[in-house]
Amino acid sequence: MSDGAGSVTLINERENMPAGNKAQDATEQLIETLTNLPGASSFEASVRDKVIELWKESIGSITVDRVGNVVAEIKPGEPDKDRLTVLIMAHMDETGFIVSKIDENGFIRARPLGGWIDHVLWGHLWHITVGDRTIEAITGMDAPHVLTDFDSPPAVSSAQLFFDTGLSRERLLELGVRPGLPITPAANFRVLDSGRRYAAKALDDRAPLAMMTELLGEIKRNPEPYRNLNVVFAATVQEEVGMRGATALAGDVDPDVILNAEMGVAKDYPTQFTTDDTPELGKGPALFAYDGSMLPSPRLVDFIYKLAQRENIPTQWESEVQYGHDASSLQLSGRGVHAINIGLPVRYGHSHWGIMDRQDYDLMLKLFAATLRELSAEAL
Repeated sequence: MSDGAGSVTLINERENMPAGNKAQDATEQLIETLTNLPGASSFEASVRDKVIELWKESIGSITVDRVGNVVAEIKPGEPDKDRLTVLIMAHMDETGFIVSKIDENGFIRARPLGGWIDHVLWGHLWHITVGDRTIEAITGMDAPHVLTDFDSPPAVSSAQLFFDTGLSRERLLELGVRPGLPITPAANFRVLDSGRRYAAKALDDRAPLAMMTELLGEIKRNPEPYRNLNVVFAATVQEEVGMRGATALAGDVDPDVILNAEMGVAKDYPTQFTTDDTPELGKGPALFAYDGSMLPSPRLVDFIYKLAQRENIPTQWESEVQYGHDASSLQLSGRGVHAINIGLPVRYGHSHWGIMDRQDYDLMLKLFAATLRELSAEAL
């Protein structure tokens, strides 16, 4: 941390939050709770338990399928074959690693769960989850002193990656460390000194999952505007390893419309590898016009875009090639589904720290609620 001009200070306290704004504090605490939980792909149990606990406050009908997806369904009144079924989805898992080997000196090798760029992996603190115990590890790299050419260090790859706990192989085995255990970033939620921007791991996709939780509460408190819909909420597993969890939903959920809540890839920072500069933090949720896994329903895109304009909800457009999400696993199921991906802009995705803007979150919640009310009032 630095006190220099233009620096960003990370703080743990909520002292800079507006006094008396309980709704804001509650939202912040919800995002903090969900992002701090460990939940690599296939190891989402702690997140799932918290989601069930939170959702039970708003709905009693919650199921967990065999792969671990959490599904909650709101059916107002008697069954109606003409009533639209809208599926709202976000995934519980985060990018991480899985232990593959402990060598004779106690250094741990691991394989990635989800997409990592090699250069973000070194010099970080990680958590290895062993039952209810957490063991800390560091991803180490040669000190610059050993390099023959300090100005031109050699390229590195994840093949060189190892995790150093400072413990011997024998001690690790005593503690229960073995192949098949998850490793996740050790990076607890922080409020930046603006008070409206948050830094955390797993904003992809825990922040949209928090938004869904608040949306579920809104429907519970005020059900009338949504009474012509069947609304299904799904918190999915294993999205980061090929959208596997969502595939299992196809047999149990037959939606007419999918609103997928995801991370948008914010690019409003100095140029590195991309020359694009949108979406930006603070400019609203991103409507995906295209991504590498799915072409969205043109009717649904147009429907939501025009609705956002009428409701004065700022939105941005986003298009990504190296990108996939859960809605793509269900779009072509059954008779086909009207599907769209809506992103919460986050800087530095798939690394230890992402940064989001609270205004984008609030606008995303507003857009999802308005879309449901509009779908309830008139058919797509």
